[in-house]
Amino acid sequence: MTPSDLSLRLDALRHKERFSARTLDDFAAHVEGARDEELFRMSPLRYAASHGLDEQEGIELFLHATHVGILDFAWGMLCPGCMAFLTTAGGLRSLQSKHCNFCNLDLEGSIDERVEVAFTVAPSVRRIRFHAPETVDLREDAIRLYFSSSVAPGSSPHRALGESILAAGQAPPGQTHRITVTFDEAGQFVLLAPAGHLAVYIRVREGGPREASFDLLEGQAIPGVLDAAPGPVELRMLNRTTHAVGFFVAPVGSTWPDPAEPGRPLTHPLLPYLTGARLVASQSFRDLFRAESIPSEGGLELKRVTVLFTDLTGSTALYERVGDLRAYDLVRKHFAVLRSIAAAQGGAIVKTIGDAVMASFAEPIHAMRAAILMNRAIAELREADLLLKIGLHTGPCIAVELNERLDYFGRTVNIAARVQGLARAGEVVCTAEVFESPGVASAVAAAELDATRAKAPLKGIAGEVPVVRMVRAGVEAPPSIT
Repeated sequence: MTPSDLSLRLDALRHKERFSARTLDDFAAHVEGARDEELFRMSPLRYAASHGLDEQEGIELFLHATHVGILDFAWGMLCPGCMAFLTTAGGLRSLQSKHCNFCNLDLEGSIDERVEVAFTVAPSVRRIRFHAPETVDLREDAIRLYFSSSVAPGSSPHRALGESILAAGQAPPGQTHRITVTFDEAGQFVLLAPAGHLAVYIRVREGGPREASFDLLEGQAIPGVLDAAPGPVELRMLNRTTHAVGFFVAPVGSTWPDPAEPGRPLTHPLLPYLTGARLVASQSFRDLFRAESIPSEGGLELKRVTVLFTDLTGSTALYERVGDLRAYDLVRKHFAVLRSIAAAQGGAIVKTIGDAVMASFAEPIHAMRAAILMNRAIAELREADLLLKIGLHTGPCIAVELNERLDYFGRTVNIAARVQGLARAGEVVCTAEVFESPGVASAVAAAELDATRAKAPLKGIAGEVPVVRMVRAGVEAPPSIT
């Protein structure tokens, strides 16, 4: 019996020896047996929760499964008004800006919680109906195609929209498609084309026309607003694209929440999903998907990245004491330890600079846990008197492609580097923004570190910066930073 495409690709995963046999068997059973809709725009976080994995292991599993061709992933900018999942064929490179036709909103091109990364089974492994969106029954799947799958089931406006579809169909390419829709009353209705995220609003009012025409183009419908009368109305749509366009017509109720303001949390109830910021911070993503580059001009803004810098003390004396070869081996071992810890906490090593390391994390708590573990692990390298000095800061960054790798620039990076310069051997120093982030203070206390607040002048940074110095409990604290 010839091995299936899935089994061959799973063998490639098994050869990586990163996941247990049970984890891979469960994953194979899911890919083979789950319903089509469960394999479309999957969240690795929700998969992990339902299969007894921690979130990071779920992310790692999905990334490596994508790398061997079992899954595909898509970047989607989430509309803060309607939660449309807005994608482009260019992936990460094309996330600079988007427009939601449903809400008529321009979305800024930055990576934060408003960018979702979702995974779908690859067609070479298993064909599902969503691989051919022009053929699906839009009465059943229109909402799933148009909006994020991370909207909580039963969310009022999405459920109401899906339950009140008046008509659905397919407009053939290069032809004028006619459909008669009966509007029982005056109000606002919408024609949505999920695959292209097109929207045409229909204002139904007494005295309106009994027929209306519009063109369907790639990414746009012209005009975007039509008038019509109550009762039967003929809609004529000229499909100027090269592919069939599926559409549905439904009333737009008054229950849609106002779009979340920039920087504010999204207003819809959401299930756990993988954000673009968290994926970009992942070591596996950086290692496996170098081709997922960012825009070559101007970079891409990330609303928040936690940057960690380390410096290794005692390395110069080490070379003198044990010789170049042995010292270099120990320094390489230190780099491997830091990389492993960063990856386990969902972060990534951005680059090494001499004996120093720059790492990035999506959340301050992940960075602080990594810092604590790094300090402990290097202190336990008994072969040499090596200790780390660690500094952290969190804030917006610009991501750029440098030497075919993702790198970060901006004030946040500069502050993190300066804060690291305040640390002494075996210490962690972070800014107040990091320490006051959710879970950080508790993690510091659980690690039995004494935390001392201070203010410090940082070279090139205006004013004094509030910082927190952390040392192992029982170790005499150094003089005040100020």
